[in-house]
Amino acid sequence: MTIAQIVLSDLHLGARDSLLTHVLGGGEIAREPSPVLAAFAAGLRATLGDREKPQLVLLGDALDLGLSPFGDVSKAFLQLIDAFYPENGQEIYRRDIVYIAGNHDHHLWRMAQDHRFVKQLQDGQIPGDLEHITPIIGQPTHSCRLMESLIAQRPHLAGASVRIAYPNWGLADADRKRAVVMHHGHYLDGMYRALSNMRGFLEQTPARPATMHQLEAENGSWIDFLWSDLGSAGEVGGQTGSLYQTMLSAGASHDFAESIARRLTGGLNAKLGINPQMQLKYGITLDNLIRAGVDLTAGRAAERQREGYGHVLGEAEIGDIGWYLGQPMAAQLREELGELPRELQFVFGHTHKPFQDELMVDGYATPVGVFNTGGWVLDEPTLMPVQGCAAMLISDELEVASLRLFNDPTDGTMAPVRVEGSGRVSRLVDDASEAVADAADEWAAFSSEVHGRIVAEADRRVRDMLDQSNHAVREAAE
Repeated sequence: MTIAQIVLSDLHLGARDSLLTHVLGGGEIAREPSPVLAAFAAGLRATLGDREKPQLVLLGDALDLGLSPFGDVSKAFLQLIDAFYPENGQEIYRRDIVYIAGNHDHHLWRMAQDHRFVKQLQDGQIPGDLEHITPIIGQPTHSCRLMESLIAQRPHLAGASVRIAYPNWGLADADRKRAVVMHHGHYLDGMYRALSNMRGFLEQTPARPATMHQLEAENGSWIDFLWSDLGSAGEVGGQTGSLYQTMLSAGASHDFAESIARRLTGGLNAKLGINPQMQLKYGITLDNLIRAGVDLTAGRAAERQREGYGHVLGEAEIGDIGWYLGQPMAAQLREELGELPRELQFVFGHTHKPFQDELMVDGYATPVGVFNTGGWVLDEPTLMPVQGCAAMLISDELEVASLRLFNDPTDGTMAPVRVEGSGRVSRLVDDASEAVADAADEWAAFSSEVHGRIVAEADRRVRDMLDQSNHAVREAAE
């Protein structure tokens, strides 16, 4: 059995709070890989040994375009390339990378959409609209021009490619009636289906789209506008980063929602002469409606995120996965394969909380294996108990295993790197576990680097919070 693909998600390269981004003391992005990234690459090399090189699959939010400038993101991506494809060392992966865009790098998919549209115009065609989705099964045909342009700065990687798929990409084995499908995970979150929810409310129709095309057509522009391109918006982008952190605290987000509502209602009155206390219907005022709308987006989303730190999946999240797999994804799989695979493994990220399990989903003959990659960023001053990171291993027989890299340290100790499955019998889990055990020294060094970076980042955040608090006290005294 061969490890054919290794899936990494939520690297957030370019973000200062990514454990992989190498930032120098002055705040600038370094040229060389970070100690954590270098140790991770060493662990992978020792685990794979002389085996056939796997394909690298980047499952969204690899680039932190939503909150970091393009220049920082580009430099950090080259750190990753230099770690995985060194000029004078053993390359870990094949040179054909697959990229599945997420919410914080949706802009890469928009760039691919625009390029395809212009290419069709140059060929004498006038398409009806942008191509909203790509096929799930098969080699992606869109080039990720940003990543390929960066890789071109490394002459020894001539011929390397990055092909982009969206919002899903997968592999199927017709003989085994088996498939693996990968999606970043943002469409499992109602916040990223906001325009579908609004359409459902206004038209009194089901808010959850029935097809992938409808899902992306309704919400893609919203994601690109608010979540995927503000890293290059200067001071406004930085303020949005603060907003993103604020929304991770329910108390802070409530204050923020109140502030936004006051500004909206005050602006309507001062600039348009609209009285926010005007009655709309059933005694509801315009002010009531605005406050409710802001709370449902900024406030409630933060509350749900905060409560989610205590578990990997809640009832609502299980319902969202069931809808996604059982409706829009099932419809596209039937269209492409003629029928649903008997065995489906689903890999996603986005939540920064790694896990592996099996779920019963309507329409599928057997339980679906569900795997989450976790993420490489610190959403709080330190990790919450269920936060952490994993890399997904996919075999040539389409078995999936989770290479559990790290979670919150318990009593100051990192759990060892290990391989886990969803519960079913798996040759891949056995084989990969043996390979990881053979590379125990390299993985122990990786765990030590991760632990040190987590502690250092937590200390930095505490110092920043104290500095801000002291500054606020001084301003109040003056």
